[in-house]
Amino acid sequence: MRHLYVTSYIILAAVIQLLTGNFPVSFLAFPLNIIFAVTWLFLLWILYKEYKSSTFTRFLCAPETSALSIGLFIGGCLVIGLFPQLSDAEAKMREGISASLGCYNFMTSWIFIAILLLLMSNLAMITIRAYQHRKQARWRFILNHTGLWLALFAGFFGSSDTQTLRIPIYKGEPTREAFDMNGSAHYLDYEIELDSFAVEYYPNGRPSRFAADVRLGNEMALLEVNHPYAYRLGEDVYLTGYDVAKGNESNYCILQVVKQPWKYVMVAGILMMLAGAVLLFINGTKRV
Repeated sequence: MRHLYVTSYIILAAVIQLLTGNFPVSFLAFPLNIIFAVTWLFLLWILYKEYKSSTFTRFLCAPETSALSIGLFIGGCLVIGLFPQLSDAEAKMREGISASLGCYNFMTSWIFIAILLLLMSNLAMITIRAYQHRKQARWRFILNHTGLWLALFAGFFGSSDTQTLRIPIYKGEPTREAFDMNGSAHYLDYEIELDSFAVEYYPNGRPSRFAADVRLGNEMALLEVNHPYAYRLGEDVYLTGYDVAKGNESNYCILQVVKQPWKYVMVAGILMMLAGAVLLFINGTKRV
């Protein structure tokens, strides 16, 4: 019966995907994502407290539901790995059933969001039950499940607040204009200006390191490839490119500004899972 519930749920998500296209992630931007998250958690809490014996509550708390939701999540990750993940504009240009089901931008498809919501609801109900019976539940269990839920929660509800922008900067030309992955212009609340640029090479002539001295607002920063600079809480700046033909004479470089307001919520979840794993290693797998 649980398989039938889950199958019907995923088919419904697929039908919505075929009829409407991908989920409008920007709709759940702050503060709507907070309102939705609080409402959803409150409903789950009421469901557990007041309707504990109902079929739906038992379905959400069941180990079989955990196995099904984790299996679906792994399947969704395989789709993301097997299909090239494109921008919204590029994905809309694709044709065929795979494109209609959102496989080329699967993380914002109704199907993947439905899977995430089922998995997070299952984890939330299990965590609530474990907390209610914490005298019997081991801390490692609570830490592992709460940490995984928190990481997924931050990734899901924080995605609408996450921005990835690229900005070309030139020597002596301060700018605020950046572009998202769809080519739309956005304006930063601070200026960025290139001060100097340098490239180091291997003996075979391939670049081994490139770095730029950049002014970010009122502060100077040294940016190096693969070394993000934390400009503000939840906002990192990366050096991603330069004029390869000119090398050290390059008069511009390309930066990537990544804004992740929910980044540290996700980090907290990962740290909780690590703590749970350490307790599991120390205390073994015996049940209380």
